[in-house]
Amino acid sequence: MAKHAAPLSIFSWAFLALGLIMFALAGVGWSQHVSNEGVVVANNVSYAGEPMEGVNPAGVESVVADRSAEILDRLVMIDYGQGELAVPLGTIGFSYDQPTTAAAVLAARHEGSVWRQFSSWAIGGVATDEIEEQWSFDPARAREALDDHPGLTPVVVTEPRVEPDGGGQLVLIPGVIGTEADIDAIVDQLGDVDLIAPPDRLVIDVEEIHPTVSDEIAQDTVDQLNSLTAEGVDISVDGKTATLSAAVLQSHLRFNVGKGEIGVTFDSDALHATLENTIVGPVGSFVEPTFTVTDDIPSILTPGEPPPVCCEAGVGEWLGQQILAGSSGPFGLQSRPTVDPALAAWADGSLIVEKVSEFTTPHSCCETRVRNIQRIADIVRGVYLVPGETISLNEYVGPRTVENGFFSAGAIRQGHLIEEVGGGVSQFATTIFNAAYFAGMDFVEYRSHSLYFSRYPYGREATISSPAPDLVMTNTTSHPILIWTSYTDESITVSMYSTKNVEIAELDQRTSRRGACTHVETDRRRTFSDGRVVVDTFLADYRPAEGIDCSGNPIPPPV
Repeated sequence: MAKHAAPLSIFSWAFLALGLIMFALAGVGWSQHVSNEGVVVANNVSYAGEPMEGVNPAGVESVVADRSAEILDRLVMIDYGQGELAVPLGTIGFSYDQPTTAAAVLAARHEGSVWRQFSSWAIGGVATDEIEEQWSFDPARAREALDDHPGLTPVVVTEPRVEPDGGGQLVLIPGVIGTEADIDAIVDQLGDVDLIAPPDRLVIDVEEIHPTVSDEIAQDTVDQLNSLTAEGVDISVDGKTATLSAAVLQSHLRFNVGKGEIGVTFDSDALHATLENTIVGPVGSFVEPTFTVTDDIPSILTPGEPPPVCCEAGVGEWLGQQILAGSSGPFGLQSRPTVDPALAAWADGSLIVEKVSEFTTPHSCCETRVRNIQRIADIVRGVYLVPGETISLNEYVGPRTVENGFFSAGAIRQGHLIEEVGGGVSQFATTIFNAAYFAGMDFVEYRSHSLYFSRYPYGREATISSPAPDLVMTNTTSHPILIWTSYTDESITVSMYSTKNVEIAELDQRTSRRGACTHVETDRRRTFSDGRVVVDTFLADYRPAEGIDCSGNPIPPPV
């Protein structure tokens, strides 16, 4: 007998219908899920703890950008011992990957095989998909940022310094303690930081680096050196003296600071140069050349030697050592031979090559006064004047006394003609005055005779007496001058020898009345070889007669 299936119960048909309905609904949901891929965020997708379901791509990018700014603006405190730095994470090597994170939000539940996507969608109603945020850390960028941060910039250790204040005191510039932060340690700690949940504080070591010389030790050195140099030092070279002030000495001190001590020396080369600039020019004795003159041609008998100058080699180092050893001087320094070719030529006599001027005045034969003229001529013969040197006739000749070879003869004193030892030497004064006039020399002191004598050039002459008036002349030419005298029974001649370097012209002469006296002015022009032109004027005043003053009154005779 055939068996027949039992008809479905009503419950079975109900379950079947429900299943068909659910399948239809699932199909519609799945179809919508598939069609929303890349358009809006899938259901039950969370980002940074916030639901993102249905958010479109622009919205996702905006949310991710805000989240990135929030994360990178978070401050981390860096404690470096001497203070704290509040540093935004975004400035010390951290980056937030916005494009990758936004793409992950949009792709959630849409990634993988169809079955995987379906499974993810299917369980989406009961589970939330939390999107992992994407970020990175760049150690090199972090190190660069921290190296440039003012709070972590190393402080270079500085040793104390000693400097002159320019007023004669040394002063201490205190040392500076250096610091150095361990940047590598900070970077290592940052490499372990979770950007999403960073620590509130990072602690790093900052090393203090102390100067090797303490300020106390440096101050002791300052005090000692101030004491050694406070009064300056007196120096001398072959009798020429000078003083080096405290400020000058201190300007030449040099300091080597380190390894726990301050080394102090003088800059010996600079100190030597200062000595030579302080004691300038020749020092000590000048050995003059000697000459003879034959037929107006000068010949050297013995060459001279130039005076030495300051200072011998090594004197700067020696003086510095003496001062630092506590010696206060005065210090006698050794001279050295000059290397100045001009001084050498002035000394050896090689520039005396020609006669540059000559002047002769006549006198009567065989008078006693002539013996005095010839005696002073013998004394002056051979005088050698280097450029800039001055001769006082009174000082050079000395007292006109019988013991010195002079005789009693006629002279003028207080406007009267009298007899005295050395009378007549004023004729020699006039003669050498005119020779020097035409050699281009300067006159520091001179005076004309108070009575005019026709054997002399009118208004261009000089007298001499003891103790005054004197005749003082300076060689202002650029070459040495040799003064040579000669005489006959009836004349006295003074010649000047040198290398000619100046041309002389007498320009004009003017006379005027000053009461009963006559005032004479005579102009001279000198043209030097270097192009300089100098015009000077010479003065003379003559009484109207013996024993009469410029008011016309008698002058009492000398007692």
